[in-house]
Amino acid sequence: MHQKSEIVLVKIKNLTKMNKEKVNATEVAKENVENATSTNDFNSKEMEEKSNSTVAQTTRIAIIKGEEKSIIVAHTDYGMEQPKDSKDLKNSIDRTKMLSCIYHFSKPEIFWNEGLELKDEEGNTIEKGTENVLVLCPTADTYWRFGLEDKIMEPEIHEFASVKEYAQAVGCTNLYSRGLSNTEKVGVAALATGNEACKTVFLFAKKHNMNITTAKLYLDCTMRATTILEMTMGKESENKLTLGRKEKDAEKLLDAISKKFSKDSGKRYIIRAVNTLLRKDEYSLTQVKNALKRVTEDEEIGFECATSDDKQSEITKVLTQHLVTIKIEEEQKDAA
Repeated sequence: MHQKSEIVLVKIKNLTKMNKEKVNATEVAKENVENATSTNDFNSKEMEEKSNSTVAQTTRIAIIKGEEKSIIVAHTDYGMEQPKDSKDLKNSIDRTKMLSCIYHFSKPEIFWNEGLELKDEEGNTIEKGTENVLVLCPTADTYWRFGLEDKIMEPEIHEFASVKEYAQAVGCTNLYSRGLSNTEKVGVAALATGNEACKTVFLFAKKHNMNITTAKLYLDCTMRATTILEMTMGKESENKLTLGRKEKDAEKLLDAISKKFSKDSGKRYIIRAVNTLLRKDEYSLTQVKNALKRVTEDEEIGFECATSDDKQSEITKVLTQHLVTIKIEEEQKDAA
């Protein structure tokens, strides 16, 4: 009887051990399935993120050796920045009036081989080995306008030996390249529109060898930079440009300032001070001219010693003192 009980206990222990092993095996299998699912989810997520990070590059149509091709125009961080175009002037250009130009490109391999990042028009990185990539050689007349071309006609594609050689070609080509100066823009605007105010300001600046900003102050004419740019394209401004002062009066004013401030007659702070006084309608042009004549040598020295920010206010203060005296003298003379 005792022997049978022992046999039963052994069988029970064996069954219990077998059940535990089955439970453990089930848990291990479940854990393996969960791990595999987690890994698959991670790989799927990683692939999805990688797919989402791949940006479609903007392409342009180019006619190369008579054959139409789709290209990605690439740039480096060392290239010419695009101009600020707050009024979207580029899209209002009459493209039929743009003179043709030759576009120059480099093959991209030298940049990738030397570890330089290439970017597309939107600033997205172009992966190494991407096909149909051409790096723009920026020149004064091509760096900003390639995006306006329906087709880039017969560009020259260069096989530079290195990035250094590429940069030297860009540097030599742009050595003295530039756009129109502010004075020249006003001149072109005058010719493109026939605007008399532009013409007068331009000729006044050229005649007296002064910058266009000072010439505008003498003629009391306000011209916004964007307005002038629009006018260079032949578009008249909504606000018609006019002169606040006749040219002959501007000449008299310049003559009076030059006699007292021969070295600084072309400086903006003097004519700004004068305009401030004339706009108050308290003083006439003749009175201001007489006040300029009364400026003493000591007062001139005071102007010269003042900082750039204080010169205008100092001149305004001194001229005001002389103008007050002039008005009192005139009143006394009239009373007599």
